[in-house]
Amino acid sequence: MNKGTNKPTVLIVDDERNFAESLKLAIEDAYEVSDADSLRQAREILKENIPDAILLDVRLPDGEGIELLRELKESGRRPVVIVMTAHATVESAVQALKEGSVDYFTKPLDIDKLKRELSLYLENRTLHKRVNDLDLKIKKIVPPFVTAGRGPMKEILERAPMVAPLAIPILLQGETGTGKEKLAQWIHQLSGLMGELVTISCATMPKDIFESELFGYVKGAFSGAAASKEGFIEKAEGGTLLLDEIGELSDETQAKLLRVLESGVYFKLGDTHERKARFRLITATNRDLSNPAHRFRRDLYYRINGMIFELPRLQDRREDIPLLTVAFLKEANFAYSKDVKDISAQAMTILDRYDWPGNIRELKWCIHRAVATARKDIIDSADLILGPLSQQKEEERAAEAISGSLHEAIEEIEKRYIKRALAETTGNKTEAANILGISVRQLHYKLKQYSL
Repeated sequence: MNKGTNKPTVLIVDDERNFAESLKLAIEDAYEVSDADSLRQAREILKENIPDAILLDVRLPDGEGIELLRELKESGRRPVVIVMTAHATVESAVQALKEGSVDYFTKPLDIDKLKRELSLYLENRTLHKRVNDLDLKIKKIVPPFVTAGRGPMKEILERAPMVAPLAIPILLQGETGTGKEKLAQWIHQLSGLMGELVTISCATMPKDIFESELFGYVKGAFSGAAASKEGFIEKAEGGTLLLDEIGELSDETQAKLLRVLESGVYFKLGDTHERKARFRLITATNRDLSNPAHRFRRDLYYRINGMIFELPRLQDRREDIPLLTVAFLKEANFAYSKDVKDISAQAMTILDRYDWPGNIRELKWCIHRAVATARKDIIDSADLILGPLSQQKEEERAAEAISGSLHEAIEEIEKRYIKRALAETTGNKTEAANILGISVRQLHYKLKQYSL
């Protein structure tokens, strides 16, 4: 069987030569067709290649077609199989379907119906394979964030894979440096879209050229347009368009973007030819676009916020700082060919107590700087550069009493969180465990471990 074409492959197994030839002629425009007139010949063909579909007669000179159906089922090879027979019985139909046939046709065949059904079954099979492949792909894609597994980040990491394959527009909100672009990249990876992720910074692109860059233009559209140019919408076809800091768009551009999202079409500048807008939209902002003070169109806001992810500030997820620190330590070691093995407890305490106005991005480059300039294989407080110098010195003095390894620093942070949770719940261990995101049994173990 020739697999060199792009057509789906079909094997006809029938000993009535005239019938097989007429069936082959009826479907060969759409399929790459081969045929066999016995079980033996069919088995020989199947040793070489498994077709996409088999049109199988029940009665053959050397046995029953059901035998071949059963063999395919047992081998785990599952092409689309449609059984055909001139001797239809309820029992044979039930048996065929039980052994894996998708349909059962009686002769003389309704060829048009057979062609329709065969096309639908193969389309469903292809779709099912794509879904399975996407599931495998999703499982292999590593989330861009590490987290202790509780709080808002846990919810984001759980919900993002659920909405990624859907066409719903997504709005990412959060302060600068919280990881909005990283999350957008992850969602695009999980989406299964074949096109690329195209990112536009609405804040940094000059307003007078934004529309020409977004929509593209044709030759002669304006003075200086010596040749046609592809716009970002066209580049994102079949993929994802990320509009970063969308709150910076002018009123006029907001109106034009809304028109594209509502109609699904757009025009290049200077062109009268209507084009389809085929992209998945993700937007990001560090503003509250629902606040009238930001002068963002209400109709556009409701059009882009199909799903909202609010990324928390780093100071609101302090339990993740040790995990992020370790991740950035490994990343920096690889980037600079260094071998810094650990971070001191004193340095870790400083990191934990700092407010991180630049969020994850600030932590990342703080660790990168420390690794790049470290003179020993452990980062100490002297290696850290963060915030105003006076604030840093104050943090160092506050941490002077603690020394030891990263493990000891993490234990110190755990103690502090447990004490805080117990204080907030006036000693109620069940409620404290809920706040901490651990079981009551784990909390009792920790209390015993730390003699609290």
